[in-house]
Amino acid sequence: MKMIDLNKRPDPETGIGLYVHVPFCVRKCAYCDFLSFPACEKEREDYVEALCREIRSHGGQTLRTIYFGGGTPSILSLEQMEKICRTIRHAFTLQEDLEWTIECNPATFDLDKAKGWRALGFNRVSMGVQSLDDRLLRRIGRIHTADEAREGFRTLREAGFDNISVDLMMGLPEQSMEDWLRSLKEVISWQPEHMSCYSLILEEGTPLYEEEDLPVPDEDTERAMYHETVRMLKEAGLPQYEISNFAKPGLESRHNTSYWQRIPYLGMGLGASSLWEEKRYINVSGMKEYLEGEPWILQEELTVEEQMKEFMMLGLRMIKGVSLESFFRTFGIQAESVFHKELNTLREAGLIELSEGSVHLTAKGLDLANQVFVEFV
Repeated sequence: MKMIDLNKRPDPETGIGLYVHVPFCVRKCAYCDFLSFPACEKEREDYVEALCREIRSHGGQTLRTIYFGGGTPSILSLEQMEKICRTIRHAFTLQEDLEWTIECNPATFDLDKAKGWRALGFNRVSMGVQSLDDRLLRRIGRIHTADEAREGFRTLREAGFDNISVDLMMGLPEQSMEDWLRSLKEVISWQPEHMSCYSLILEEGTPLYEEEDLPVPDEDTERAMYHETVRMLKEAGLPQYEISNFAKPGLESRHNTSYWQRIPYLGMGLGASSLWEEKRYINVSGMKEYLEGEPWILQEELTVEEQMKEFMMLGLRMIKGVSLESFFRTFGIQAESVFHKELNTLREAGLIELSEGSVHLTAKGLDLANQVFVEFV
C-alpha cells in the first residue's frame, strides 16, 4: 500500500476534481451495490474526523470540481458538512468558477439544511428521484415518496439552487411505458437544468438480483423508453451529451465529464478511487481500517495500452465522441493505427462513425454501447 505522490501537480489553471464519499444511508435500496450502509451518529462523527484527516494529507492542489457522493451525503448534519467543507477550503485552492455538487435523497433534507449547503459553497445538487410512482418506489426500496420528491425540488429552488440535476430510472420491476413517461413528463415540467436517465442494472448480491422471475420490462420496451427520453428531453431544451445524461447547454456535469475525459482527480473517503499520474488508487473499503489508519491506498499503474483503451471507452460515452487530434496529442500516435481492427469492425457494424475529426457512437451504437466498449477491453 502506498500514498499518492502529489509532487507532480497539474496546471493550476486546469485544476483537478475532488470526489468525497459519504457511505451512509438510511436504508440500502434493493438495487444498490455501492459501498453504503446505515450507521449510528457516533460512527458518522468518527468517519467525518477520519475523512478530514485524509483531506488534509492530500491538499495543495487547485480544484475545478468537488462532488459529494454516496451513499447519501445529505444524511450528514450541517455541522458535519461544515467541518468537511472547512477542511477542503484550508487544504485546497478553489477555482472561482468551481462546480460543487452534493447528492441528496428527498427524505433527508429540509429548507434549513438546503440553505446551509448553499451557504457552505455548494452550487449544484443531484437529487435521486428514480420515479414519481409510489408503488415503484416501494418496489425498489426507496425511502422517499413522490410527494417528498416534488417538495424536495421546490425546497432546493427556494434555497437558491439554480443548477439542479434529477435522476430517474427506467426498466424497473413492474414499470410500464406509461409509468415511465408519466414520471419523465412531470420532472421535465419542473424545468431542472440537468437529468440523468439510466436503466436498472441487476447487480449480483442485491435483493432484486436474488428475486426469481423479476417482472422487468422486455428489451424492446426499455429501448423504446430510452429513445422517447432522448427525443422528449431534446425538445425540452435538455440535449443528450452522454449515454445517460442530458443538460441545458453549458450546464453539463463538469465533474463527471472530467472522468470521461480522464482529467486527474482525487477520491477521498471509504473505497474512493483516484487517477493521478496514470496510476489508479483505491482507498480501503473496511470501515475499521479506514477509521484506525492513515489514508493508505492500493495502487495500480496503468500501462500506455490501458490508457489508450480507457481514452477510447470513456470518450465514446460522450455524444461528441473521441477527438482524434486529442488522442494523437496525448499519445503521439494515431488512434486509427492503434485500433485499426476495432474501429473497422465497429464501423462495419454501424455502431460508430468517423466525422469531423472524431469517432462517435451512432444511434445504433448508443443502444449497443456495451458491445462497443467490449472491443476495447
